[in-house]
Amino acid sequence: MEATEHTDVLVVGAGQSGLAVGYQLQRRGRQVLLVDRNERIGESWRARWDSLKLYSPASRDGLPGMPFPAGRTAYPTKDEMADYLETYAARFELPVRLGAEVDSLTQEDGRFIAHIGGSQIEAESVVVASGVFEKPHVPAFADELSPALTQLHSSAYRNIAQLQEGAVLVVGASHSGADIAYEAASQHEVVLSGRDTGQ
Repeated sequence: MEATEHTDVLVVGAGQSGLAVGYQLQRRGRQVLLVDRNERIGESWRARWDSLKLYSPASRDGLPGMPFPAGRTAYPTKDEMADYLETYAARFELPVRLGAEVDSLTQEDGRFIAHIGGSQIEAESVVVASGVFEKPHVPAFADELSPALTQLHSSAYRNIAQLQEGAVLVVGASHSGADIAYEAASQHEVVLSGRDTGQ
């Protein structure tokens, strides 16, 4: 028999969206619980490539109730953002349960039931704030390419040292692809391929 606990609102994900929702709900007197599969708040930011910076200045990066602690025009690094999120959760004493991955979410008698390992959480409402692009998309033909080629998804890219000698093809011209292509161009011939993003 699974152990059951109850909360008004369950927030799945303790990144910037989940923390902001938790803050607002707590301010309104709602009982809230945030769950996140990572072992540390901000871990999804820490796991990105070394040189990643936010695309907006610090004046736009703060969450409700707490400005980002940097000059207004500074562009924070990924680790600064991760540390800020960790500090935010602690400052407002947000109830975050780490290492808690939701296995399934069902609805019974008008209430939601989240199954997490050997326990379950019953809630009146659920907010899914688990982020986007969680699973890397790799084309099916990738396995057919020569094993002599180094293939990296942006989720596995950390720095330029991972690239082999010679030209680099970056597929996808949005934020991640453009950043990685720019960094790689400091030491390689680079082709950036993708839809026109308008920038």
